[in-house]
Amino acid sequence: MSDASFPKTAHLRSSSNYERVYALKCKAADGVLLMFLARNDTNVTRIGLSVGKKHGGAVIRNRLKRLLREAFRLERSSLPTGLDLIAIPLAANKAALATYQASIAGLVRRLVKRLGPIEPLHSVLPTESVPQLPDSTP
Repeated sequence: MSDASFPKTAHLRSSSNYERVYALKCKAADGVLLMFLARNDTNVTRIGLSVGKKHGGAVIRNRLKRLLREAFRLERSSLPTGLDLIAIPLAANKAALATYQASIAGLVRRLVKRLGPIEPLHSVLPTESVPQLPDSTP
């Protein structure tokens, strides 16, 4: 059984995280969503949602956010790890869950190609700065 949960660690929460992703300006759109993407220093892919008032009242905006969260939850296991995403639904589109899933997968694939290969964290960190402890076994 795959891990299809959506824990709080998979949410972008602070405004500084949103600002960091927006500042990178790595974005793409496909008619359904506008997506911003940035790397993070964890092994978790996180999503933030931005649904403006142009979409309608609170009930409609909350439904859009629920659909986007569910689409991300279902696609999360197939996405690369270590990414922060911000998804913004486009105004004129009232899409179904499957459409949002396909849009998330396609946009992430396009944006990861733009960013280049994702290096494992241990290959970025210097190894010689880690002190070695003396062996105390006789």
